[in-house]
Amino acid sequence: MELVTLSRVFVPAEADLLAARLESAGFTPFVHGVDAALSMEGYSLVTGGIQVKVPADQAADARAFLATEPATGGWEARFREVYFRAMAAYRSGRGSPATLCDPADTAFLRESGCSVQELYDFIEDASDAGEPDFETVLEVQGIRRDWFLGKQQGRWTGRTVPMSDLPAKTDAVDGIAWLPRLIVKARLKLRGEMPPDLMYGCGGDRPFLRRMGMTLPGFLQLVRDLGDDDRAIVEAVKASRHRATHRD
Repeated sequence: MELVTLSRVFVPAEADLLAARLESAGFTPFVHGVDAALSMEGYSLVTGGIQVKVPADQAADARAFLATEPATGGWEARFREVYFRAMAAYRSGRGSPATLCDPADTAFLRESGCSVQELYDFIEDASDAGEPDFETVLEVQGIRRDWFLGKQQGRWTGRTVPMSDLPAKTDAVDGIAWLPRLIVKARLKLRGEMPPDLMYGCGGDRPFLRRMGMTLPGFLQLVRDLGDDDRAIVEAVKASRHRATHRD
């Protein structure tokens, strides 16, 4: 098995902490060089330090996990761990919502207003298409969580809107196709009422919002703030598109 070095440290406790972080996120860390480092007074640089490694097929995701700034809030830190643990599971072959998360992580997600299906969709696209990145997912889910704990007082509505109720992808407002559908999707995302086959932030949403000069979290916030006022949402999107197309 090929191992890749992620970090070199010179104190065993630092190596143990780093390995514990990686393991908690679903990676398989290996710590090499402890004995050699301890044999040299002051853990000399001559030994090459203590190396924290992971299998080569986990290296890219492990680096992304470590590169993400530790979150200050308890929920953000836990969501980060759950996300990267699920990413590692997906990459290891547990490629379905039914096998992605263990019961504890599933319960945490549900208590945050997020289904395993929603997390799976984000991870599948991030793995296969390279987006959305973790920070985008964190921000989107943070907006949904605030709505869930505030407006919904931590209770799911128990309602799932059928796909047939959504506007068609070709439906347009003021000549902008896709927008009517995305407005409805954003509202369903806020309320936690999306059917399993629907994803807020899918491969159609992301390029559409880029053309409008907007982001997934930004649009979700817009719909949250403007509520049922479709006309205000449309005008805000048109204004953002104008700024984006006339930017120097």
